Parts: sequence; C-alpha cells; structure tokens
Amino acid sequence: MLNRHFFSFLLIFSFTFIYAFGQPAPGNATKMAGTPALSGKLTGRLVDEATKHAVEYGSVALFRQKDSVLTGGTISNAKGQFTIDNIAPGRYFIRVQFMGFEDMVVKGIMITPKTPSVDLGELALKASATAISGVEVTAEREMMINNLDKKIINVDKTIAAIGGSAVDVMQTIPSVTVDVDGNLSLRGSQNITILVDGKPSGLAELSSGDLLQQIPASSIQSIEIVTNPSVRYDPEGTSGIINIVLKKRSLQGLNGQVSLTGGTNGSYNTSLNLNYRKDRINVFAGYDNRVGTFKGRGTSLRTTNVEDFTSELNQKDVYEFSRNMHNLNTGIDYKLNDLNTLTFNFQLRDMNFDNDGTTTSLTTTETSDTMRYFNRTSNSARHINSLNYTLSYKREFTTKGKELTADFMVIDNNMQGDQDINQNEIRAPEFPLIRQSSKSRNSNFMYMAQANFVYPRENGSRIETGFKSTIKNLSMRNELAEYSSTTDNWVINPQANNDFDYFEQIHAAYGIYSASLKKFKYQLGLRAEQLISDSDLLKGEDSFDLSYLSWFPSVHIAFEQSEKQQWALSYSRRISRPHNRQLNPYVDYSDSLNIRYGNPKLKPEFINSFELGWSTFVGKNSLNASLFFRHTEGLIERVTTLGDAGVTYTTYENLNNGYSYGIELIGNREFAKWFKANLNLSYFQNVFEGSDEFNIARTESWQWTSKLNMNFNVAKSLMLSAAVYYNSPRTFAQEKRDAMYWADISARYDFMKGKASLSLRISDIFDTRIFKRESWGEGFRIVSENIRESRVGYIGFSYRINNYKRQRERDMQNGDSMEMEEF
Repeated sequence: MLNRHFFSFLLIFSFTFIYAFGQPAPGNATKMAGTPALSGKLTGRLVDEATKHAVEYGSVALFRQKDSVLTGGTISNAKGQFTIDNIAPGRYFIRVQFMGFEDMVVKGIMITPKTPSVDLGELALKASATAISGVEVTAEREMMINNLDKKIINVDKTIAAIGGSAVDVMQTIPSVTVDVDGNLSLRGSQNITILVDGKPSGLAELSSGDLLQQIPASSIQSIEIVTNPSVRYDPEGTSGIINIVLKKRSLQGLNGQVSLTGGTNGSYNTSLNLNYRKDRINVFAGYDNRVGTFKGRGTSLRTTNVEDFTSELNQKDVYEFSRNMHNLNTGIDYKLNDLNTLTFNFQLRDMNFDNDGTTTSLTTTETSDTMRYFNRTSNSARHINSLNYTLSYKREFTTKGKELTADFMVIDNNMQGDQDINQNEIRAPEFPLIRQSSKSRNSNFMYMAQANFVYPRENGSRIETGFKSTIKNLSMRNELAEYSSTTDNWVINPQANNDFDYFEQIHAAYGIYSASLKKFKYQLGLRAEQLISDSDLLKGEDSFDLSYLSWFPSVHIAFEQSEKQQWALSYSRRISRPHNRQLNPYVDYSDSLNIRYGNPKLKPEFINSFELGWSTFVGKNSLNASLFFRHTEGLIERVTTLGDAGVTYTTYENLNNGYSYGIELIGNREFAKWFKANLNLSYFQNVFEGSDEFNIARTESWQWTSKLNMNFNVAKSLMLSAAVYYNSPRTFAQEKRDAMYWADISARYDFMKGKASLSLRISDIFDTRIFKRESWGEGFRIVSENIRESRVGYIGFSYRINNYKRQRERDMQNGDSMEMEEF
C-alpha cells in the first residue's frame, strides 16, 4: 500500500504548480477576454472510507472534460473540506490524490449559470469503485508515481528489502543496477549524484556503496530518480540524480515506529523513529544502528607478455568485512505564523568499517616454473564521523504558488584510516618478513547556501529564480611506514607519503520560465556556474587550478494526449566532476602487484542528455517507455598499464568522447486482486571512442538489464514477495563484466490490528550472485572472480506507535523532499 505520509507533502507542493497554471491571478479572476464569467464553485469533503476520518492535505485537481486541460485545484483542510472557486461554466472532472489511498476520478461535473455551485458531498477514498448520486466515480492505483522529470518509487510498496540497507532497496528500483560492492549504475553509468532528502550527504570519503550501506531500508520512505532535472538542481552526474527521501511524521501528539532485525550472517539492525507535534511546534528524532559481518573470496589470473616472455600471476583472496554504524537524525519545525516556517535539522553519523584479508600471489613462467610465491595479509580499519547542521526557511504568500525557500547547511566530516600489512615469502622463507603500516587522516568541511523564489504570473505562466553557493575544503594526510629488521624500527617512506589539499567553490544562479499552451506544457531554464578550485601537493610543492565558468540549459516539454496518455521531451546539459579520490595522487600499496593512484589534472566530463518519454494508464495497469541519448565529452575512465617487474598501475584519465542510447520500459500489471507485478527492462548501447594516447581501442556493446517484482496478497494480513534480477554482460574501455542474476523472496505478516509486523526475507536464494570480469591492456590480460556472501536470511519485527503507518506526512517546510517541477 502506498505510504500517504510522503505523498501529502508531495501533493501540496505539486498543487502550487497546478494552481499557478490553472488559476487566474488576483484582480483578473472575475473576467478574462474571450472566456465566460468565472462564477462557479465546487465543494466537497474527503474522508477515509474505512475510518470515516477526515483526509487533510488531499489534492483535488480540476480538469476540463472536453480536452483534459487543467483549470484549477486546491487541497483539503483539517476537516477534509475543499473548495474550488471562480470556475467558468462547462463540464469538468476532478482527480483526487493522497498517499495511502487509490486515486479517485470524479466525472460528469456540470457548472451552469443556473447551477453555479456543486457540492460533491463526502468522497470516500478507498481501494474499490463506488458511486455518488449523479456523478461517475472510478478509482485507480499507481505502483509508481511518474512526474514529468522524475519517477517516485515508494519503498513501502515492496517488502524485498526487509532487514537490508539502501543498497538492497536500490536493487528493486527501475533503471538502477548494483554491483558486488554496492556501487550504483543508472542506465549503464556510475556517474550519479546521490542526495539524501534533497541535499548532498557531504560524505566525500565514501563510495556510493559505503554511503548506501549506512542507511537502513526501514528508514527510507521513497526513492526519486531524476534523469533530466531542470536547472534548479545541480547539473552534477552523468545519468542524473537519485534522491533518498527518509521517513518523517508530524501528527498532533506522539507517534513513531520501532524496528528490530536479525540476519544469519550476524547482522543486527535497530531503528527508532519518534515524532511529537503540538500546535506550531513539531519535534522529530530518529536513531538507527547497523552491525554486520560479511565474508568473501576472489580469484584473479593475470597473463603478461613482454618482449616474447609470458608469465602468469595467480592470486587468491579471502577476506572478512564488518561494519558498525550509528545514525542520529533530529530536528524541530517551528511555524512562526501561517506563512512563515523555520526548520532546524541535525544529523550525526558514526561509522566503523573493518576489513581483514589474505592474498596469496603465485607468479609462474609459461613452463609453470615458479618465479615468486608469497602471502600478503591486511588488517584495516576506518572510522568516519560526520556532523550535519541545516537551517531552512520557507515563506509562503497569499497568492497561490508564490513561494520563497532558503537553506543553509554546514557539514563537518572526519575520517581516520589505519592499515597493517604483513608480506611473507613462501618460496624463499629465508627472506625477512615485510611489514608496512599506513595511516590516513582526512577532513572535509563544507558550507552550502541556497535560495529559490517562485512567482506565478497573471497569464498562468511562472518565473522561478534562485542561487546556490557551495564551499568545500578537503584535507587529506596519508603516511606509509616500513619496518626495518636491521634497525628494529619503523621508518617513514617519504616517497609514499601524501599531503593533499583540495579547495572548491561553486557559485550558481539560474532562471526558469514555465507556461502552457492548450495541451502542451513547457519549461525553459538556464543555469550559470562558476567553479573556483585549487589543489595542492604540499610536499611536492605542486598546485593545480581547474577553475572554469559553465552554462547549463534545460528544456522540458509535455503533451497530454488524453487523460490516460502523456508524452514528454526533455534536454539538459550536465557535468560530472572528478571526486577527491580520483584527484588525489596518493599511491595505494595494499596490493603490491596492482598499484592504484589518482590524477590531480583530471578535467570534468560534460554531457548532453536527451529523453523522449511516453506513459499510459489502463485501469490499474500502466506502461512507461523512454528513449534516451547521452553524449559525453572528455570521458573519465580508469586506465591500467603494465610496468616493470610485472606490476600494473591504475589511475584515471580523460579519454575521448563516448555516448549511450537505448530504450527503457516499465510496466505495472494487476493480474488479480491478490497478485500484482512490476517489470523493468532497459536495453542500450554504450560506445567508447578509444584513445590513441593510451593505446585503448574503440569499444561498443549492447547491454540490457531486467527486474521483475511480484507481490502476492495471500491473506488479509499476509503478503509474499518475489524479485528476480538479470544484468547482461557489460563492456567498458578496458574491461568486460559477465552477466549477473539472482532472486530474493520475502514475506510480511501484520497483526495487533496492523500496529505490528513480522517479516522474513532471504536474499540471493539460489546463491548465484557472482561478479566475474575480464580486463586488458598493452601486454596483459586479467580474468577475475569475486564472490561475496549474499545468501542471507533476515527476520524482523516492527511496531507502530499511535498507528504510525496511517499518519500523514508532516508539512515538509524545510524542503526535505526534492521538489522537482511538474509544471
């Protein structure tokens, strides 16, 4: 069942845009040239069919019957009542929406000079068809909310992520694929911007996999996928934006939810969310803890051929990865008056990651003679502490759709990493033991200020403008020491030490114009960004200035062919800036035969993104289709070369251009009241033009991904779910990955009148999730396999305080949701 709590705010925000185009401005409401006098009025009351309680903040949109043009709308008050004034004579229908209820369409509404006022009475929102005297009423339910420029997937619609993290949730999301390390790809690209509640996480030290692992699935309300966002939002990310919306509540009094989950691999997750609201003050707090240990193994066979001499490096890895993460999120909303709201939010993240592993390396000649044979054990630990302070302000006006929002954010992150390495020669035990110890001390301090102003015009168009400034100051200190058996002392290796500072400012201003013409809606935007950056290698006395000014246009056009069908065409220019791990030239010696380091001279990628979308709804079934094309200039790719003594060196370089194009299909089908299914299929081609400088040939490959999610309501309180995933082979500039496929099953049983739930999930039930790849370069070829513990059973219990599941979403004045335009 769709969770109404998030939808309440989404509909409130959506209506400000709906009203801006459908309602004349004050002073012009009584009469417009060429139109009848606006004198009609429509009233009614929204109630919950099951409880008869009023439905507050339900969205009511008014459409003209003959051409489905949006002409007005409103939201229901605390008593569920709504009124739409200034309606011209004619035939109309309304669409009522509220999270947790099926959409309701009320047809056959007639406004005439003789009967200018129509009272629809009580509209009971429920999951079945009903009738009101003289009016036809139908209900429809969407498994996925499709806006013009984004998809909103409600996590509460699936139980496939029970006991898991945001990584497990992402596996169920259309368009998104997840590799063995938890890193995301969107339509074949890993260059994605990940936001939490519409704002940057600020955790530059983490990969996308690490970041998502620290967010419990139980705390996620919805996922928003934006492939072509407007210029109001950062253009960062090749394939778009993934926004994770966390749960928050705000009914009068106290409400909340507590969850406990245990896994067969020693994983334990706890989650507590509480909310207390009284009059104008709303206080919320949430705490999550995730503890777990995972085991894995891998093999790698590298064949090298240099000057007609062939050798093989056979490596075997065994490792154990553990985590212990704490997350505290708390804040307060204070409504100064009916038009002004202040919100303060504080978030604390405390994360510990430990990784213990052993790598056995055997190098032989083509005649199987042993050249070298040794073990290398590694014990590493990382501790990340993150503090996030956000102050938000929202100013509403008496004019519908007119709005001013502002945010100020401070993020203070610190990371400490320690690693001990012991290397023992098996073939020559008389060689002394090699011991190394490395330390990393990184800090990331960031300020962010932004403001946005929306101004609806009298002719139904809208102007929006704003700015955003971000200042980052990253400091990275890395030290490597080697043990000397001769002096019985640790000696600092000055060549391996690294002190790297990175300072970045991004100042942006933008403007957006939106309007409609009959069945067409359009939005034009332009954003200017000035980046000022400076990076320093303190000990090398080198500095790198990569400052530049960039322009980012966006265009969105929508055509409502009918009430059930819509077309959308969009274009945006985007950028993918190299992150600090790609820029930092620190040399990673954790594998002495495969060295990795960053490149401070990297330049950003620039992307031109086009998309054509079509959607249709037939009853409770829907189909969404998208054609997309991306052209990337200055493609950033990982480049591996073979050096002396059989050691490979991997870094990042700007290669030539690349492009990707394909089609994506998303279908929702209700086969019966007890059986529903969702299928996602993406088929696309990735092309890399290659590089003569690095002797990388042009590559092109067709790829496809598919996901099937099935939900079975076998009883009133019992739900079963099954999910099947398949990722086809993928080809990159120097790498090819084999196909991956797996399946999950889960079940949930509700009891205590719906206040409590007992859940069960088994991930990768057939234990088929194996990561295989082949990489190559001049003089070498590598075939590797990585198997991480993925078949895990989870059992969980959750209890809702004061019927938490049924409470409405708090007024998200602080802009926590990523408010994408629907114009």
